Amino acid sequence: MGKQSVIVRCVIDLICLAIVAIPILIIKIHATPFRRGFYCDDESLMHPHKPDTVPTWVVCFIGMSVPIITIIVTEGIHLSVFKRNCSSALKNKPYIKTLYRGISAFLFGCAVVQLTTDIAKYSLGRLRPHYLSLCKPAILSNCSTKTGYIETHDCTSTDTDALQEARLSFPSGHTSFAFFCMLYLVVYLQIKFKWRKCWLVRPFLQLVAFFLAYYTALTRISDYMHHWSDVLGGAILGVIVCFFTIYLISDLPKVCEKTAAFATSSGLPLYKSTRNDDHSESSSNSSTVPSNGGISITSPIN
Repeated sequence: MGKQSVIVRCVIDLICLAIVAIPILIIKIHATPFRRGFYCDDESLMHPHKPDTVPTWVVCFIGMSVPIITIIVTEGIHLSVFKRNCSSALKNKPYIKTLYRGISAFLFGCAVVQLTTDIAKYSLGRLRPHYLSLCKPAILSNCSTKTGYIETHDCTSTDTDALQEARLSFPSGHTSFAFFCMLYLVVYLQIKFKWRKCWLVRPFLQLVAFFLAYYTALTRISDYMHHWSDVLGGAILGVIVCFFTIYLISDLPKVCEKTAAFATSSGLPLYKSTRNDDHSESSSNSSTVPSNGGISITSPIN
């Protein structure tokens, strides 16, 4: 593929990413949430307003940086291992291309999950658990169970930004973004990272990733920023978008399919055995090459 063709494809990918990302900014700046009312005796909206245990910038920074750094490091190990152990044909494999596809697919998924979350938030306008404590509507002083559903009301609070945020409860954006990023990392590690001599390293890293998302979700409930159903909806949304990104956009499923197909057709095991009696059988040109430290790297067979 010529250099000009590569540039054109990268520009097209960038345009597609921008088409998904720009509406997020437009919604944040110009959109107004649906104005939902409330009942006087709705205790689920009377919780105190608390600061975030996990701020938005922390979720964005960790959620994006950790998977991207993992992809860069893992693909760097791929390149190092194959340069030392593989034939010239495998040395020339397009690892920059693999790195680009992995990161671009992840970033596209980040934009999709955020856009999907924001569309739902602004369309539904569900009130957060601390809405009445923050809004302090004047009508509450003369409100009773006989008043019924209050659709139109004025808040005594003058913090317009906080009041708008208080109408964006469903689904939880922290949860959807955290679950998308961490689940993508879990699947990436499952497919790309093998360490035969320390086989618990990968599940440990996957467990850490899961607990980061899980803890983030729990804090949204304990901070009274979301109802439990908001958090559940955010988690489900993050999982759905993650699997959409992995199986329809990224190359990760192809890595599994091509590696398995190569091993099956060659009569070789997928991973080199650490036993001496299997060494001769596994030392041929298979799709998994161990490094000196015992790390097995799975590479796509083109």
